[in-house]
Amino acid sequence: MSMRALFSKCLLFALVAVAGAASAQTWTPEQQELWKFEELQWQMAKDKDLSWIDKMVHPNLSYWDSDQQSPQNKASLARWNRYNSANATVLEQELFPISATMTGNVAVLQYRYMVARENAKKERETASGRYTDVLVKEGGRWLFIAWAGGDDPKK
Repeated sequence: MSMRALFSKCLLFALVAVAGAASAQTWTPEQQELWKFEELQWQMAKDKDLSWIDKMVHPNLSYWDSDQQSPQNKASLARWNRYNSANATVLEQELFPISATMTGNVAVLQYRYMVARENAKKERETASGRYTDVLVKEGGRWLFIAWAGGDDPKK
């Protein structure tokens, strides 16, 4: 990796971290609650606790990860999370909040992430990416109903 590319990556991550920290410091209690919900989902997925799918995902989910051909539903989410949990391990992860927008019973969270993972062959990689998540509040609790994003393209 050239020094210029390394510098660019470091600068990008520093800007994202500063922007995320600055915006998160001024969040309302409800926005902070949403962000904790997001962090909990990531932690449960890292811990291979697939109960998050039933507890935190709306039955009408539609999501589109950048590595998929088309939007997927909740059944597909469960299928691929079972596969990934059996064949890969998240070693470390960090989330960088960018925005939390709410109106009525709908919320949109936008953030970047970095993750270190290991596949079944014990090969390790570090990746970064972004997501936009849409949540709906039903019965007094937030549920994921849509998201789009995923790993940034490899260079």
